[in-house]
Amino acid sequence: MHLITPELRGYAWGTTDDIAGLLGLEPTGAPIAEAWWGAHESGPSVAHTPDGVERLDALIAAQAESCLGGDCARRWGDRLPFLLKLLAINKPLSIQVHPTTSQARAGFEEERRDAAATSYAFEDPFHKPEMVFALTSLRVLAGVRPVHELRADLESLGTAGAKRLAGVLTDDISDFISLAFAGAGDAETLAALAERGSAAPEGSSLRVSADALAAFPGDAGAIVALALNVVDLAAGESLFIGAGVLHSYQAGLGIEVMANSDNVVRAGLTPKHVDVPLLLSLASTRSAPAARPHTQVTGAAVTLLSEADEFALTVVTDGHAEVPAGPRVVLVVQGEASLACAAESTSLQRGQAVFARHSEGPIRVSARGTTVIAHLPERSSVGDVRIS
Repeated sequence: MHLITPELRGYAWGTTDDIAGLLGLEPTGAPIAEAWWGAHESGPSVAHTPDGVERLDALIAAQAESCLGGDCARRWGDRLPFLLKLLAINKPLSIQVHPTTSQARAGFEEERRDAAATSYAFEDPFHKPEMVFALTSLRVLAGVRPVHELRADLESLGTAGAKRLAGVLTDDISDFISLAFAGAGDAETLAALAERGSAAPEGSSLRVSADALAAFPGDAGAIVALALNVVDLAAGESLFIGAGVLHSYQAGLGIEVMANSDNVVRAGLTPKHVDVPLLLSLASTRSAPAARPHTQVTGAAVTLLSEADEFALTVVTDGHAEVPAGPRVVLVVQGEASLACAAESTSLQRGQAVFARHSEGPIRVSARGTTVIAHLPERSSVGDVRIS
């Protein structure tokens, strides 16, 4: 097992003390939005080895079968299939969508053929399904809400722009999104959203969209936010976001596990590059409820599974779990944990994490507090998660 140090991301939407506090760092007053435990080439963890320190992606690439196992290496090559993150959200993230595998591959290859390109929409040729587990109350916008509810909210705004937006609504909201950015999400309509939303009930779509607008004044993305389901997760609840699902994290602290990719296409609520046509070509724009992971609960452990083959997440609270061979990232979120495999044992404190190789065999995790383990799901042929 290798102790690993996370890659930190200081995006402006992050909090100043949550991640620093969990990692035992002195807050600097600057935001820390994400901590990454994994091996994405743009921000790999640093692995501690008997010979010193090494990038985790390089370590895995050099010893893929030992680190990943033969089945995993044959399917995903020398890349760790998943990435584990901690998110600390102080203001809304962009409205965004992630591509399918075929979309990511085609977009990545097409962009790299353009020798004159100076920036890219696709960071890698992989999809990015993701799952979030709430550590505190966590608010997310995810998927398109029922159109009749959206129409009623638009009509309540009483502006010409809102009337135009309501007029193009069908079962598919693609035209609504295009029109919001093409002028119907104008200053008058945004002002009406701010006024009516500020008086709306806490947690309502109008109120949440107005709050997002307050964080990003003048951004038509707040009108698009009005079209999405508001999902309020309590601590311990979870959400799955697949390819094409429009979403935006709003506030809270959570653990996120995803396929090992950094592909994000944005449409509003961000100072970053926005590409509405590309987003619409990737997005699911019909009404659908937000998706929850399949949950297996046995004793002190909860295992979260989804349609994604690259990852599962087991959360162990004041108890034990045995996770079979395969690549694993184990992170202590609260308290401490003891880990034991055939060759070694170790203890971790809050904020510490290890990468466990496939070759080390099953690992017994004993948690005092809460420990999370990112690993491959049962159907990956690496094995099931046995919980006690």
